[in-house]
Amino acid sequence: MDRIFGILIKQANNVIARDADKFAQTLDLTGMQISIIDYISRYENDQNIFQKNIENEFNIRRASATSALKLMEKRDLLVRVPMQNDARLKRLILTPKARRLSEQIHTYFSNTETKISEAVGVENVAAVKQGLKNISGIFED
Repeated sequence: MDRIFGILIKQANNVIARDADKFAQTLDLTGMQISIIDYISRYENDQNIFQKNIENEFNIRRASATSALKLMEKRDLLVRVPMQNDARLKRLILTPKARRLSEQIHTYFSNTETKISEAVGVENVAAVKQGLKNISGIFED
């Protein structure tokens, strides 16, 4: 068996990440920032979002999440609000500036998902998703 499968996954990831970065630049943001804005905007009405949620969703280390969120605070994209029952927990809330951008960001990600689904074949989406989840599970640290 040749080793091209892992390389193809990496290449696809790189192309998708570059496309997200290119779109994000039009909003004067980064690919990670648009991803975080999209995630918070989709789930903040149903649950409190904390840094730990960002770490888990994007499979990033604590230091990377801290750095990204601090920069987003500095750029007036989000605020951290201490929880009343435990001030150590800080809920992430989008600012009006980020909310204005969230619809464009959501549309971008919806279009990207459609392109990916069409590329793998709509009938194969569930199997590909499951396979990628399995791969992530095998290599998690």
